[in-house]
Formats: sequence, C-alpha cells, structure tokens
Amino acid sequence: MPQGHAQLARRFPEIRWLPYDEATRRAAIGACDAWLGLGGSPFQCAVSRWFVDHLEAERRACAAARKPMYFLGVGGQDPAAYALPEIRAVCTQAEKIWTRDAATADTLARELPGARVAAAADLSHLFFEANPPPAAVPGRLTAVLNFDYAGWPALEAALGALDAVPARERVWLAQESRPLPGAEQWLYGQMPAGPQARWRLQIADTGEPALPAVLARWPSGEWLLTSRFHATLAGAWAGSRIVVIATNDKLRAVAREFGCPMLAPEAEPAGFAAALRESEPVARPPLVRAAGLARQACHEWATAVGLAAG
Repeated sequence: MPQGHAQLARRFPEIRWLPYDEATRRAAIGACDAWLGLGGSPFQCAVSRWFVDHLEAERRACAAARKPMYFLGVGGQDPAAYALPEIRAVCTQAEKIWTRDAATADTLARELPGARVAAAADLSHLFFEANPPPAAVPGRLTAVLNFDYAGWPALEAALGALDAVPARERVWLAQESRPLPGAEQWLYGQMPAGPQARWRLQIADTGEPALPAVLARWPSGEWLLTSRFHATLAGAWAGSRIVVIATNDKLRAVAREFGCPMLAPEAEPAGFAAALRESEPVARPPLVRAAGLARQACHEWATAVGLAAG
C-alpha cells in the first residue's frame, strides 16, 4: 500500500482499504449493494484525464453488475468536463447526485436535464461544525495557495504587494503535505530569500492519527489568501477575512456562496492586498445552513440505500 494510503488507513481504521487494480475494483463492485462517489470534484478534466477514465471504468462495471451509482457532496472544477461523453454517461446513469454547491447543481441541470440532481453542501461542513478550527488570530495573515502543477507568475509581485497588509505574523500554510509542483511547499521554495524570510512555513498534516488533532494546529489568521477549496471553508468557520484566488469553478462557487472577494491569478498584485483589507468574516448563518444541507443529503442517501428510515 502506498505511503499516503497507509496513513489514511491508520486515520480511518473502520474503512476496509483495497488495492486499486482493476480485478479488485470489479470484485468490490460485484459484491456491493451500492456504489458511492463521496466528496471531491469528479467533474473535471483540465488538469488530467485520470478521474474521467476512472469514472468511466466504474460506470461500466456498475452497469455490468447492475449496481446503483450515487454521488454525495461532489462538485465540478472546469466547464469542459460536462461536455465529455464519459461524464455525461456517468451522470445520467447515477440514481442521484447530491452536489456540494448550488453552482454544480445548476450546471448539471442545464447541461444534463435527465440527471437526478439535488443541491446540497460540502460534507466538510459537518466536520467543521463538530470540530471548529481555531479562531482567527488578530494580526496574522495566512496564505494557502495551490496552482495545480503550474507556477504562479505573479508570486514575487504579489508577495511584495501583500506587505501592505498590516500583519504582525505571516504564515505560509501547506495543506498538501507533499512538495508537488504548484502546491504550497513548492511555491515556498520559489520565493526569493527576502520575501521567504518574512513568511513562516507550516505543514498542516504531519501524520497525526486523529484528524481533529490536525485541525487543532490550523493557523487561522485574521486574513486568509487562498486558492484551496477546503482552506476557504476552514477560514470561513474560523472567522477569517478571506480572499479567494479563483483558479477554477469550485473556487468561484465557494466564493460566491459565502460572499468572499475573489480575484483571478493574473489580477493586478496590489489588488490582493486591497481585497484583504476590505474583506469581512463570513456570517455564521450561511455556515450553519450549509452544515444542515450536508446533513440532510447524507440522510437522504442513507434512506435511498436502506440504511435509514424514510
């Protein structure tokens, strides 16, 4: 089992973890009562075709074994994915799709009128409601940035512009524990020595078995600049003043849903600092409502597969 999978197995021992080979996947589908695509952004193709090909293989196996498919708490990442015949076939075959944002539900309803879709919310809201992240620390600026295997040409200029934010502490938070190209640790390594010295690198997940222990060390800041979906949600629950760098559909959707200012990666660098200074914390009621929508979607799925009363 790869190292990352081994860590997940230690963190979630109640799950039976299987190898990814085709024979094992087909056997698991043959033995299951229902197939569930849980969380994440399955409707994407801009970075890689891997997810599309994976879903098509799963769809064919479910059709052959006559097993129902469901998606729970899922979203889209790029518009081109919805035009792919594989994605259209998966969505049409699914018994029900509960999305993690209204934007994905609206897009699916428009692009695939035959799909059975309900707008819900990301399942992480349930975790954040039960395990609130540390409250935003006054005077701290936290950045959580990822550009999906690409660099950020504006990095150095943006760092200079962020000096205008009156922060006493600057934390460069790595949500991704691996130094993947375009991710937080890689970007930190691209910084010139001067700007890098003004930021403290912190890796969020250092392998603790319990996920709440990871969140307990989350360095919530008064200001949060991020291009990460779940970092945006963590910041919203923490009470941070958030600015989203909108690199894809899922980030645009979460920014609109919670009223966070958003800028394109190629925006004028001074705009990032200005937006942070003008931003406000997310109001509590929309977060509570999102947790309720996620809870309701889980209940509806459990009812549909016979795990809960109707």
